[in-house]
Amino acid sequence: MSKPAASTRRDSDPLAWLAADDAAFAEHARWLASAKGRVTRDRLLRTGLASEFAARLLSAASGETARQVETRQVESWKLVGYLFAQESWQAHLRAAGIDSAPPSPRSFAGVPLTPIVQALLGLYGKDALAWCVYAYLTRTGSAATDIGDVIVAHALAFDAMLEAIEAALTELEAEPDVQPSGIAGKIARLLTQRLTTTAAPHAGNSAVARISSIAFSREHTTALIAAMLAAQLPADSSPGDNLHHALAETAWIEADDALARALQQTPALREAIREPTELSPQLRSQIGAIIQAVRTSAAKRELEIEGSPGSETTFDPVKHAQDDPRITPTSRVRLITPTVFQGRGANRRVLRAADVEPA
Repeated sequence: MSKPAASTRRDSDPLAWLAADDAAFAEHARWLASAKGRVTRDRLLRTGLASEFAARLLSAASGETARQVETRQVESWKLVGYLFAQESWQAHLRAAGIDSAPPSPRSFAGVPLTPIVQALLGLYGKDALAWCVYAYLTRTGSAATDIGDVIVAHALAFDAMLEAIEAALTELEAEPDVQPSGIAGKIARLLTQRLTTTAAPHAGNSAVARISSIAFSREHTTALIAAMLAAQLPADSSPGDNLHHALAETAWIEADDALARALQQTPALREAIREPTELSPQLRSQIGAIIQAVRTSAAKRELEIEGSPGSETTFDPVKHAQDDPRITPTSRVRLITPTVFQGRGANRRVLRAADVEPA
């Protein structure tokens, strides 16, 4: 059986597709990333075409953000990450001299980001750090841990790390979507690891162990952290206001998320104490006081709920959680918990999506 024409062109003229249009190049690039593309990858290295391919690949990985183009960019960056993990390709990718940047990490749904973070930091250093920190803050579990480890391993300047965290937080605050949870803990872990990598060892020094055993108050801990971070910055920087602002904003994001979770449960609690049950009057009163305290605190943070548990509506990807694979964009759903909004007017945004189930 004869080979398909496309396969024949790949084998006979590896240079032709390098000059093809973006769609054709992207299709061939996807093929190169497969096991069947290994022979052609090796040929590119042997024939001196690897640098030309690397330049075209990085060019295709950047540019416009239309949906179809963005999909090709994601595929291109998957290949960049794959190739950069191979030492034989690193020099070619670096020599390409192409300033490229991926679309938002949120565009890489279901795609491992660790190889891409490794490639970005290897190619662009601190210029890519904000993107990598954003990816770290929006991923969870082992994926976030692996990304954090890669960031720390590159041992970039500490002031660059703080600037990247500030940029990532600013981008997150500007988004209308639900904020990821655990941001404060992730930042603490990242900075702790980074400080550890630059700390000079002192054999037999018991002072650190002694001081670490002290039970500091929250206020003392915050002041100590701020002082240690400031001490890592160059003498000509002005970290005070920005640093305290970043720490404060991170703490508020965590607190608002926890308060929103509690606020989502208040309708069910209110319904529970209204129904005839065996709850004692004292317990009903205590639950009512808790509900009122949560709602009062929520009002001060401009949090409010929308929707009643048990009611039905059309699925809304902005207001409703997308955890149930049975739910499609046109599904009718039943609310389990309400949506939590924060802000007023143009600043109003979804803080916690409603939990829903198929109606």
